Amino acid sequence: MVIALGTIIEWHGEPLTEWDVHNPVLDWYDHWNCIDDRIKDPGGHLRRSAAIFGHDLVNMASYSHEVLRWLAPDQIRHSQSVVSVGAMAEAFLVSVRSAYDAVAIALASRASTNRQQVPQDGLGSLLRWAGKNPERVHTAVLDVLSSDLTCFWRLRQIRDQIVHRGADAIIHCTGRQFNLWLHSPTDGWISREPLLPLLASQFEHLLGFAGLSGNAINPIIDLPTDRVRSRVVQGVLIPALHNLRDIAHQYAEPSP
Repeated sequence: MVIALGTIIEWHGEPLTEWDVHNPVLDWYDHWNCIDDRIKDPGGHLRRSAAIFGHDLVNMASYSHEVLRWLAPDQIRHSQSVVSVGAMAEAFLVSVRSAYDAVAIALASRASTNRQQVPQDGLGSLLRWAGKNPERVHTAVLDVLSSDLTCFWRLRQIRDQIVHRGADAIIHCTGRQFNLWLHSPTDGWISREPLLPLLASQFEHLLGFAGLSGNAINPIIDLPTDRVRSRVVQGVLIPALHNLRDIAHQYAEPSP
């Protein structure tokens, strides 16, 4: 079996392996030189959404691999561990945020028959617009945008504090686990929590939201039945994402 380095590939219903991640969003993907004309995607918004989403999953797997590597007893006490894990954790959270916005590309393209009135600059703007104009939003898309997105808003707060507001993201190490200490010079403490459960939870909620979005959009576009569950992200580092979810609870001692 040849494992892809990290890309979206066609999948024909074989059992998923540790190298694979499936999500309904991925089923819209076609390479630019082999487009399935049966998919109603004027402007290529769904293809673009799937491509960015898949790219972000590969990046998240790469960052997870590096974070988990430093958990080894002979590695975690090295001074380099907190520096490397800090950089990888920030990059992971930024990629999750990017993946949410990738899904928003697809939702915005199907939110209204008048696409010009729908915000195109990310999930946050789309959510605020839908909240103010629910009567203009396609019912299936509104159901998705009305779901519990507490985890997304929490992610947005953390990411924006780091990227835009100068918050210091410090990795605290107990000798066994890593904690995220996030402090803003203007807003005080934003977070003092175990790192791995935070990353795993954000990944889980992202997949759940993307799944809801894909399942809402597919009936709108009459996605051909042979395209359902037809694409996966496959990559040599994808096992790190599964491992992150599996072991995060083992590194959940309350942070000092």
